[in-house]
Amino acid sequence: MAKLSYKMSYYVFYVCVALILVVLGMFYGVGYTNPVGEYNEPAHTETLIFLMYAMFGVAVVITLLGALAKFAGSLKDNPAAAIKSLVGLILLVVLLLVTYNIGSDAPVLMADGNTFTDVTMLKVTDMLIYSTYILFGIAALGTLVNLSGIFKR
Repeated sequence: MAKLSYKMSYYVFYVCVALILVVLGMFYGVGYTNPVGEYNEPAHTETLIFLMYAMFGVAVVITLLGALAKFAGSLKDNPAAAIKSLVGLILLVVLLLVTYNIGSDAPVLMADGNTFTDVTMLKVTDMLIYSTYILFGIAALGTLVNLSGIFKR
């Protein structure tokens, strides 16, 4: 079974690399358009963006399915530890809710002179930026604590 999963991940990896190379080749090699006056935009910008969205979405779905399968397996063996493992997920949801609520809903002036006024997307953007900063800070702090050797036995 391990050999099958190794082969599958091996082929999926090479398909992803080939797809990325094709889209990057299209992005850099096909040409440019002028959407706003003097500003140039590669012709396949949207293709690259959609590829990133798709790959991110697939990664999130696979990660969630794997975590759910691991949780279901550990729930069968050790229910207390399985429930305790949900603390990180709960803290992440709380962080996202707090950063969403502190996000700004002020309209943003875009390059073409229009204003972006969708309150939900403005707050989601701020939520993701603030959450990224906080999680990077926690990761740096955790790295420093680990390097200090405080918790080594």
